[in-house]
Amino acid sequence: MMILNKSVAVLPFVNISSDADNEYFSDGITEEIINALTTVQGLKVIARTSSFAFKGKNMDVRTIGRQLGVSTVLEGSVRKVEKRIRITAQLIRTDDGTHLWSKNFDRELQDIFTLQDEISLLIAEKIRENFGHLEIQRHLVEAPTKNIEAYNLYLKGRYHQLKWNKKDLLKAVEYYKMSIAEDSSFSFPYFGAGLSLGILAGWEFMPYDEGITSADEFLKAGLQKDDKNYLGFFALATVSFWGKWNFNKGYDYFIKALKHSPSFTDIEEGLAELYTANGEFDKALNHANHILILSPLSPNHYYTKANIFYLQNDFENAI
Repeated sequence: MMILNKSVAVLPFVNISSDADNEYFSDGITEEIINALTTVQGLKVIARTSSFAFKGKNMDVRTIGRQLGVSTVLEGSVRKVEKRIRITAQLIRTDDGTHLWSKNFDRELQDIFTLQDEISLLIAEKIRENFGHLEIQRHLVEAPTKNIEAYNLYLKGRYHQLKWNKKDLLKAVEYYKMSIAEDSSFSFPYFGAGLSLGILAGWEFMPYDEGITSADEFLKAGLQKDDKNYLGFFALATVSFWGKWNFNKGYDYFIKALKHSPSFTDIEEGLAELYTANGEFDKALNHANHILILSPLSPNHYYTKANIFYLQNDFENAI
């Protein structure tokens, strides 16, 4: 795989807290840094689905760099103790294993968004310093809520949602509801609850009408608080397409989501699946090929691409 100079994979930060249940927090911090770096124009950032393929694996960064097609890897650890956090992070070249930068951060939990912003900016600046010019905004992370407990509960919901099974999706909805109870102005948990309920209904893990109605209510409420959030449009697109088989609305919402977050590969996967269902295989394949650049180790993306070939009776390429 061709390696671009201005590129990075953020590997899952290791939870070194005494409480193993804090893994949701280290995973959440990792994802937030990935999301922040994707806003830097000209920087290739590997999507979560592929960077998390290395979770719990002790592999040479040179091997990781070749598999993901990146020049740098960010590794780190998180220790969360009551209301304090300690994050250790290091940026490493994948051609020779050289450490470009490393730092320890000790902060109050209340400062988590400022810390995410600081780490993301430092990483982008170090890549620019070593590999060439990048346009870097003054800030990469904005606090979505002032209530840290609401954010903490949201991360727990997100952690369970991404397991994509009935038990964890139901648990995710409960955490999202608790997050909303802590801060009803925080939009993220509304989108998480709406998407989870839509999936539960679509997969027949709960009564369809009940799930879809609840999903619509959460998503409507979330967009009233934040009508420019890609998570909201992505959730609406997914529920419209997979939950209601409304291709037109699904397409419109996917496009809106992509406008606000061009590097979120789940959006393009949704578009590829929609085009496939509509028989527009060339468009579907274009999206499938693009997302595999940003997420070359995602089994879902390979399945999506294989299905495009299969439905055209191109069984050799499908296999």
